[in-house]
Amino acid sequence: MRSRRLRALAGTVLSVGAAGGVSLLLVLLALRSCGMTPGQMQDEILLREMNLEAGEAYRTARADEPGVVTLDNGLQVEMLARGDGPVPGPEDRVRVHYVGRHLDGRVFDSSRERGAPDVIAVKDTIAGWRQALTSMPEGSRARLVVPPHLAYGEGRAGPSIGPAETLLFEVELLEVLDGSGDRE
Repeated sequence: MRSRRLRALAGTVLSVGAAGGVSLLLVLLALRSCGMTPGQMQDEILLREMNLEAGEAYRTARADEPGVVTLDNGLQVEMLARGDGPVPGPEDRVRVHYVGRHLDGRVFDSSRERGAPDVIAVKDTIAGWRQALTSMPEGSRARLVVPPHLAYGEGRAGPSIGPAETLLFEVELLEVLDGSGDRE
């Protein structure tokens, strides 16, 4: 039974094509090294594919909405309010309020729900945030649609973010701090 499932997964990898197959094979090997059973691996691969399709459909539908700008790398930015303060650089720390959601609207993280903004180093954020933050003046608020390659990639991130998820964020840049956390 086990070898039949592994052969089926290998057949899936080979049928995806050279580029996708290599990627899928790497995911398969990573999952196997985590101690997942073949059935769990198959479920994870299916979930990854479903997340990729759902994310692509969401970004395609949203691309034509007024105010949404889709960048070359797939990041979608909708400026909800534009501030007039300084723009942070990659070495700066920033004070932000944010809400992170799945495509279905479920919140997976929120500084607003915790009741206090977070202070984070721009360079320590996911690539989609880094790109958005370094183009937002202090006082700005933006809605971001972050494709998997600019978020957490093809794997999971903690218990609440699945493989290859497109993530939604509303980010408010409250303050730009220097690299030590002090006001510039």
